[in-house]
Parts: sequence; structure tokens; C-alpha cells
Amino acid sequence: MSNSRTSSRASGTGGSRTSKSSQSPLKRLTNEIADLRTTPNDSVLHLGPSTDSDLYHWEAVLKGPRDQSSPYAGGLWLLTLSILSNYPLSPPTVKFVTPICHANVHFQTGEICLTLLTSEHWAPSYTLSSVMSAIQQLLSDPGLDSPLNVDVANLMREDDAVGWESLVRYWTAERRWQGEGSAGWITERKPGTGGHFAHLRVTDVLMLSI
Repeated sequence: MSNSRTSSRASGTGGSRTSKSSQSPLKRLTNEIADLRTTPNDSVLHLGPSTDSDLYHWEAVLKGPRDQSSPYAGGLWLLTLSILSNYPLSPPTVKFVTPICHANVHFQTGEICLTLLTSEHWAPSYTLSSVMSAIQQLLSDPGLDSPLNVDVANLMREDDAVGWESLVRYWTAERRWQGEGSAGWITERKPGTGGHFAHLRVTDVLMLSI
């Protein structure tokens, strides 16, 4: 269950200041929210707390890769991020809610096989934003050593590009995120534009960190 290439690439994305690791979890999460406001992450349509009263549960809507030749291009997926009380010393638990056909994602549970999300390889310098960048990179760089979706992995091992790409493209279009979630999302204004999120006010976030 490893994908070291993806985790190493993520180490340089967003939130590399090691001083952040000494902050309290709520202060750290509040700072991450503020950072996302000033430096949005291009890999997500949205990343933030699911409700305005709990900073330990986030939602994200992941975008497909920019490479239009990728079978995941144009996709949108809802994910949940559960954060432990000792964050950032421990990694978040991240799962796909929107089904995705990928060798490193369990189709039924949404569990993700990614080295960065394991305790042995996690570092406090990682942020929730860099985690999402790593997951987007995983779409283009799957690991086949210990897959969670054996059927897709076998097609890839057998170099059956037509088979696995057709399967991926079908599910990417068929189960594309359409506004589901508990964080105030509404359905897309028109197909392909994504949804709209009622963002937390800065004052709300600051009050939660006190």
C-alpha cells in the first residue's frame, strides 16, 4: 500500500513551514483556512470545514487532472477529511464519497492507498491542501504494488489501455459530483461549472480558534 512517488512530490506543495507543527490543532487549522483564502489550491473546487462549528471535519471537491488526455479529466469528486485531535502530528483520514474507478481507491468504501497518509510517512509540514494535491497527482500516477481496486490494476498491468480507460471514463462521467455534501453546496449552475459554497466568514473562523 505505497505510492512513494506521489508522496515525495506533495512535500513541496503548500504549507512547508515547519514552525506550523508546534501550533495547536485549532490554530493550525484556522491558519490553513486563511492560507486557502489567499492562496487557493488549483487541484480542488473547494476545501474547507463541513460545518461552521467543527474544524475537525472537512469536505473537498477534487478536480480531475489538467491533462485532457487523462481519463479522469473533467471529473469532480467529493471527499471527506477527518482530522485527529493531535493534528498535524498525525495524518487526516481522507475518503472519496463520490465513487471513483482507480487502482488505489476502494470503490465501495472510498479508502485511499497513499503513502503520504500513513503514520510512517506523514510529516507535520504537510497541510490538508498539499494532501489534496497529492491525491490529484495520484490520479495520474497510480501505484500497482498493492491496489485497492484489483480489477482496474489488472487491466493496467496487462497494458489494456482501452479496457481501463473506458471503465474510468464511464465512471468519471456517470458519477461526477453534482453538488452533494453537507457544507452548503448547491447543484451546479450549469454542467461543468461546479457548485457554489457558502464560505465561512473570517469572524466565524477566528471565534472557533479561541
